[in-house]
Parts: sequence; C-alpha cells; structure tokens
Amino acid sequence: MVHRKEPPLRTDREIVMARLARKIGRGHDAIFHGTRHLPLVLRVGKLRPAASGDPAIFFTRSPEVAAYWAAMLEGERDQSSGGILILNRASLAHNYCLVPSRYAEDWEYDEREESVWRRPINIRRHLLGVVRQADVDAILGPPRYHFFSGRIPRLVGPKTTSVLEEARRAMEFVCEGRAKVRETIVR
Repeated sequence: MVHRKEPPLRTDREIVMARLARKIGRGHDAIFHGTRHLPLVLRVGKLRPAASGDPAIFFTRSPEVAAYWAAMLEGERDQSSGGILILNRASLAHNYCLVPSRYAEDWEYDEREESVWRRPINIRRHLLGVVRQADVDAILGPPRYHFFSGRIPRLVGPKTTSVLEEARRAMEFVCEGRAKVRETIVR
C-alpha cells in the first residue's frame, strides 16, 4: 500500500483552519493537536488520554491532519466545537516522552504522529496558539450545519428532486465559500 502524505481536506473550513494553524506554527518547532472539544480543553488546561481504546494523546506535525480531526462533525447531542492546538514540540519533548507512532497500519495516510501514553498533559506552558471555529467563521461566515444528524437521504423515490436540489445548493455554497477564501488570501 502506498502511503500518501496527508488526507485530502474536504471542506473550505478545514483548509482555512489548517492554513491558520500553519501560520501560527511558522518559525517554531510546532506540533498540532486537532480536537472536537476545544472549549473544554482550554477551560481545563489539560489533554487527557482516552478512557477507552488506546490510552494516549496523539499529536501530528501536519496542520492538515489536525484540521481533519478538528473539523469532524459530531452528533447533535455532543454540540462540539472543534479547533487546533498549536504546541511547542521542544518543550513537550523536554517534559513528556513523545513517541513516534502510527495509529493505524491499514490507514492510507501518513499522519506523522507522535504520542504521549498514559499521562495527562498540562498544555498551558507549551501552547503557542489556538485556531478556533470562530476564527474560521470570521473568514468564511457561519457554518450551515453545526452537527451531523445521522440521517442520510436516499436518492430514490419522490424526494429525489429535493435531494438533488439540496446537493446543487450545497455546491453553490461551497463555491461561494471558496471565492471568499480566495478574496481573503488575495487581500
């Protein structure tokens, strides 16, 4: 299997989030962590390993990978707000044992991961910056969908035209967002 460098970013929101994170990390030995629960992490000031599964905290050297994980839509009950933490890799490595890792061997992307196993991390001393959904909203405007409803429309039956119309409107929305991003970059 050929491993690609990073997963392709699917939305303009992910692209803008990754570019903002890269800009903050430029000139530093930066490492990124994409989270869907940014307000909670900032309020507590710590990253904690997962209670189930692998008891580790995963970081990446790629802001695109962090944006991919931060922008994942959750269910309605979660009401999550994603973002990217940009941390100083050198100070993290000084205080914690950063282990190069590959989370899933069968995944086709190289996430360039490092992890800290079985230890909570106090992020306050290591934090270089944060990219929030509000930062992306300031550039692109508010998102149309804040969470994944869990329902996937079927493309058969009497509602087919409304689903196709919704797909056409979604494509127009994406094109408008890309135009805004281009204008912001040109400015």
